Amino acid sequence: AMIKQWYQRRVRGREEEEEVSPESVSEIIKIHNFNNEKAWNEILLWEKFYEEECGDPQLVKFQGRPRDMSPKARFLTTFRSWPRPFDRHDWVVNRCGTEVRYILDYYDVGFEEGADSVLIDVRPALDSFGAIRDRFKVFMLRNAPRVASFLFEYPMIPSGMDPVTISQ
Repeated sequence: AMIKQWYQRRVRGREEEEEVSPESVSEIIKIHNFNNEKAWNEILLWEKFYEEECGDPQLVKFQGRPRDMSPKARFLTTFRSWPRPFDRHDWVVNRCGTEVRYILDYYDVGFEEGADSVLIDVRPALDSFGAIRDRFKVFMLRNAPRVASFLFEYPMIPSGMDPVTISQ
């Protein structure tokens, strides 16, 4: 909850209105670092599809877009009654010469405190055929694993969002 409140104040440009204690800053940094690691690990799971051709993807850049809702987040918020994400990032990864953009939506899942209160929905942006194919593969792996096992090999399934967790 603390990180969500901090993001909301930052987005509204009000981070200087309230004095922040050193303990709060320390906690915010810990949570922020934890969430960055969690997001990067999820990207690495997506990148496992390409492990043989590129075993060392690198983060090239990232951009916070807290005012922009991704199309998926807009759909889930409008038609599935999911909470609005409190932040969004776009991360660009260099996959051995190919730049791949990932979309990250950050949701507060309602726990009182701690880094685990933030759920991050990480997925490749739908701006290339490869990204569309990867998202289809993961959709099949999550929803029809027996069928998917006949269609392609897979090293893992990115965790993504659990609809049960987010809707509580």
